[in-house]
Amino acid sequence: MKIVNITMDAVHVNHRGDWVFVHVLTDQGLTGIGELRAGNNYQPQVLAVRELQSELKGRDPRQIERIVSDFRSGNRNHIYALSAIEQALWDILGKSLQVPVHVLLGGPCREKIRLYANINRATTDRTPEGFARNAALAVKQGFDAIKLAPFDGLPSGIDSIDEAQIGISCMETVRAAIGPEIDLLVDCHSHFTVNGALAAADALRELDLFWFEQPIPEANLAACTEVKQRCGLRVAGAEGQAWRQSFTEILTHNSMDVIMPDVKIVGGIGELKKVADMASAWGIPTAPHGPSGPVTIAAGVEVMLSHPDFLILEYGWGEVDWRSQLTTPAEQIHRGRLPKHNRPGLGIELNQQVVAEHRVSLDF
Repeated sequence: MKIVNITMDAVHVNHRGDWVFVHVLTDQGLTGIGELRAGNNYQPQVLAVRELQSELKGRDPRQIERIVSDFRSGNRNHIYALSAIEQALWDILGKSLQVPVHVLLGGPCREKIRLYANINRATTDRTPEGFARNAALAVKQGFDAIKLAPFDGLPSGIDSIDEAQIGISCMETVRAAIGPEIDLLVDCHSHFTVNGALAAADALRELDLFWFEQPIPEANLAACTEVKQRCGLRVAGAEGQAWRQSFTEILTHNSMDVIMPDVKIVGGIGELKKVADMASAWGIPTAPHGPSGPVTIAAGVEVMLSHPDFLILEYGWGEVDWRSQLTTPAEQIHRGRLPKHNRPGLGIELNQQVVAEHRVSLDF
């Protein structure tokens, strides 16, 4: 089997940008799908896919480890491109053997995957009441875990609770709206200093948070470790890390309680599984990042079905009302869970009719 072409589809989502999907075509009629890290201003990633396209033509798509090893680099756009293509290679491998990807990764450890609804991207009314309305709606739809990033829009380097009061109010209002039984997660997007993060943790403590995500910039692992040790909350992070080697220092510093590798950034499906296995050796669970399109979710589901120390998976809630119809079969979430499937590969294809309705050009 040989790769004969690599193509892409892009659909416009909203003010946060687009979803871009990569298709790897073979000479035996099998096609695999992956999702590219996109959003806004993603031309460099698309160009990197095109560069790899010429290099990969004629290669056997089932030789995933060899391809990743041969084309691995430190260039970010190149990593994003290879991560998307690698997802598609696993899809092809599963289809060629007529088994789901999670079977290739060791078989299922569970029957379904718990999701949390990240309401942040869908919330344009950034007031406490605006966040609370969307949180309550997500709960009504069956989700039992909600995440928001209420400090977005504030300056970086927040050093006191007074500077963060609007974000604290958003969290308090959301907790009141969803009640005490629903898990509540906060993403700080690195807005705090160490002092500010500790003050925010104190202010949020009574809300019984599921986790405290990325409170400070993660380049300073000693500071991250200090926050983790002193804040008294479960700290999550590392969504932007690529390749398993970048997690070595995070794990040896014991700088977070939960790691959040993103399949579109870390190096693909195989690398996500390796990173999760590394974390397991340190007793740290994995909760993949990925408030993106349905292929990202599908890839995360396959890896986490096969991983015993999975915690929870991110779902970009409420961005477009046609999301579930973008794939065949349709994305069907029941009570905030996605079930295991027995279809080959990732188990989904793009619905080209829906793609056509929302397509954006990649003609650059």
